[in-house]
Amino acid sequence: MSVVAWLCAAGAILLWASFATLVSYAPEVPPLLLTGTALSAGSLTCVHRLRDWRVPLPALAFGVGCLFVYNAGLVMAFRLAPIAEANLINYLWPLILVLLGTAVWRGVDGVAKLVGALLGFGGCILAITSGSATVAFHAAHAAGYGMALLAAIVWAVYSMGARWLPPFSSWAVGGFCLGAGLLAIASHLLFEARFALSGSNLAWVLAIGIGPLGISFVLWDRAMRHGQAAQIGILGYATPVLSMLCLALAGQVRDRNWSTIFASCTLIVAGVALASVGPEAWRRVRGQQRQPR
Repeated sequence: MSVVAWLCAAGAILLWASFATLVSYAPEVPPLLLTGTALSAGSLTCVHRLRDWRVPLPALAFGVGCLFVYNAGLVMAFRLAPIAEANLINYLWPLILVLLGTAVWRGVDGVAKLVGALLGFGGCILAITSGSATVAFHAAHAAGYGMALLAAIVWAVYSMGARWLPPFSSWAVGGFCLGAGLLAIASHLLFEARFALSGSNLAWVLAIGIGPLGISFVLWDRAMRHGQAAQIGILGYATPVLSMLCLALAGQVRDRNWSTIFASCTLIVAGVALASVGPEAWRRVRGQQRQPR
């Protein structure tokens, strides 16, 4: 995979890792209003390439619909189910992305990527639960679990969209953000109590929009275009670990189990390494064994 794809994916993941920390500074803003305003602000990161927003209608509907359903679905999941369980289900998206991006039944490559994804998911579980065994799924929260699973599927499908749709520029993501943002604001007006954004709240929402819900989407789109979906998907498991580190550095989380975070990082790195270099290393070993002595 190219260096550009790695850098773009890493940049998007670092920005997503800051999302929870930034949101923690505007806790009173209703979720749909925050999402809609931030997505609309995120579109400004692409406004200098406004001409590239002109895409075929199917591509526009796909992009706007996916960004809206993913963000609204995740917000609803966090409302209808405990955050830890909902977040675990949401982070099935890298595994789904691996399954969509590779034929897992075809030889060593597919097996290595699937095992790497499972290792990454194990690291994700450790990061979100902090090694606790108290996480439990209850039927009463089934609707929330369903929304989290829907969000995971939609994000994985959206990530592959650039490969399935007619060609369009990465800067068209600005139009997707604006459309999804307007839908979220409309949903706020329908389902949430009216809320007036203060100056400080607006500043944090703009920061969220420019970074985690703006530039990150452009970087992710470019990474998916120029990289291997399976490897990038496994790298996505670094997001919850880095998110915990950001919260800790910001003083929002105390008494973290750092040994658990280290173990999470180890599993995720092992998963990425296995998916990236495992198949090639296996072929080299097999080639050496077959050479005549």
